[in-house]
Amino acid sequence: MDSRSKRYMPGEKEFFRRLELRHRRGRFGRWFNYISIAVAALALIALIANVANQAFGTIGVVNTIDPATLTDGRPLDALSEDELAAILADQVGGRLRVLIRDSISQVDASRFTKVSVGEIVADPHVDPAIAGELLRDISLRQQAALLADYADRATLRKLVLENVVEQQVIASFPLVDALFSFDAVTADIKGPILDAYKEREDHGDAQVEIIRFHSWLDGDFLRTPMSSTPGLAGVRTALIGSLGLMAVVVLVALPVGAGAAIYLEEYAQQGFVSRLIETNIRNLAGVPSIIYGMLGLAIFVRALAPFTSGMIFHYNVETPTAASVIARIAPAFDDRVAVDDNVISSQSALVDAPTVERVVKTFLHFGTPSLTMHGNTRIRELSNSLAAALDIDVETMETRANEEHDIERRGKYFRFDLPASAAINGETYRQLMASLVRINSFSPNGRTLVSAGLTLVLLILPIIVINAQEAIRAVPFAIREASFGLGATRWQTIWRQVLPAALPGIMTGTILSVSRAVGETAPLIVVGAATFLVTDPSSPFAQFTALPIQIYQWTARPQGQFADIAAAAIIVLLALMLTLNAAAIILRNRYSKRF
Repeated sequence: MDSRSKRYMPGEKEFFRRLELRHRRGRFGRWFNYISIAVAALALIALIANVANQAFGTIGVVNTIDPATLTDGRPLDALSEDELAAILADQVGGRLRVLIRDSISQVDASRFTKVSVGEIVADPHVDPAIAGELLRDISLRQQAALLADYADRATLRKLVLENVVEQQVIASFPLVDALFSFDAVTADIKGPILDAYKEREDHGDAQVEIIRFHSWLDGDFLRTPMSSTPGLAGVRTALIGSLGLMAVVVLVALPVGAGAAIYLEEYAQQGFVSRLIETNIRNLAGVPSIIYGMLGLAIFVRALAPFTSGMIFHYNVETPTAASVIARIAPAFDDRVAVDDNVISSQSALVDAPTVERVVKTFLHFGTPSLTMHGNTRIRELSNSLAAALDIDVETMETRANEEHDIERRGKYFRFDLPASAAINGETYRQLMASLVRINSFSPNGRTLVSAGLTLVLLILPIIVINAQEAIRAVPFAIREASFGLGATRWQTIWRQVLPAALPGIMTGTILSVSRAVGETAPLIVVGAATFLVTDPSSPFAQFTALPIQIYQWTARPQGQFADIAAAAIIVLLALMLTLNAAAIILRNRYSKRF
């Protein structure tokens, strides 16, 4: 065959035409990929630049009181907890109880004025001299000592700045203005902004301090709890809440998701039922997150409230003892009743020791928490039992809210009428009854860290199951056959061969799923995350907040400085998610096996 026939082989022109078309399509796809990567990179750069522009910049700060006048010239950071608490006691007076309630109290605000100091701080080893007292009955110095013992330095410093120094950020400008328009910013702060502040707050001698490069994201921001003043607010409580949610999610979702994947891949017979289950799992992965929030509200917050509130474990619910009951009822008898070596005695002119013992038994009976206690619904039964213990006749009557010494519960008010021949007076009976009602009014609250964590588990469980199934499928079947050939059982093969090989993929999918759950907001709002919380969650059964909730709450506030600290919180959240994603990559590369 000559060269001419080679040059014009049948179909040769068509082949080169199609080859050029494929090359053209390849170049188009390559450029499309380059453009897509560039657009994604620009979007990421714009996001980071916008957040950084808000999180850093220039601020103008005004102190109503010069801190140096309170500390003899020493900086606040150099003061001890006792010294900071003493400043609070000297400057805020009676408002110190409010600060204790908002910063260290472990009881619901509605019960704060009715329970003892020991119950407020939830510590059985609190100073015995004040443990059984109501907070209002101890001195300011004792309250300050209590605050110093149970609040950390960052919290105390924030309280001094917020309530004594009254430090305020009167203006904030983004980083771009600090870099390129600082002179104009300075003139604006010292001019109309400061004049408007003086006129609004009536501080004619106020001096403003301008900080050109201020970072809202610093160590104090990470160590400080929430505050109503943006310059003093931090994310400590929200960060701890997010970490707690992550712990609950990983501890529950990983074993459950891996177990479900193992069953579907290794045990379930391949048929209509297994295909239906897998199809539903994939459908559940696309359900909106707020639907899972509604499911968590119905199941974990309400139906399982005794468990998710910790009541079933008697968490934060102290079962009454004879000694604790005596400490509670002693004021009604002028503190002339006592218990020593389990022997109840009485020097009260109102009742004798046997009567006091019957009263104590009544308190022990009705005061013991039970899973059916959802409020004070047995008010008449309580009253009749207490009256029987005191050998008196009492008539319980519903009355109006303006009655003196009423007991309020669930919108109802009660008055107890005693005959003139009763062994005790009406005031004593009302005190005893009110105390018994408070003991019996425990209502489980399922809006806790564990409820939110379990709700997020439902959210990411389908994703974990799908990822785990794919990781298990990637393990060559020859490994199973070799294990069976050596005499291993199915479970031994799964546990010793399949799982170790699939574990990197399972862990990678779990961590990526958890990083998604960390950024969820809607389910947490539905199950009752707190939007303002200054006390750290002390257990899985405590109130909680999280970084997405905190960011959402701050961005909804009208003050511009809250948008600045929201940007700082976004950086913290992004850092947390990037850390999780980096951990997934490291696990995949370190432990992955190639077959």
